[in-house]
Amino acid sequence: MSDTRPNAVTIDRLALHAGALSVDEARRLAELVALALARIPMYSPTPVASVDVRVESEGGIHQVAAVVADAIAAALRAEAAS
Repeated sequence: MSDTRPNAVTIDRLALHAGALSVDEARRLAELVALALARIPMYSPTPVASVDVRVESEGGIHQVAAVVADAIAAALRAEAAS
């Protein structure tokens, strides 16, 4: 079944630079960010070429993923509003 919502956000590429993580930790972080983004309703009235967010977060990998996902969602909302 295809997505019939207008302007649903799709992410073609997500690059994360997360310091000194092992390959497995970095892969898990990317998975957790993707899962967190999937739970956030996001729509963009126009295509957005890219957003760049920088976050600092203390805590475990789940908390970092949530902070990253929230920052991406906020950047997309700000881009849509401009």
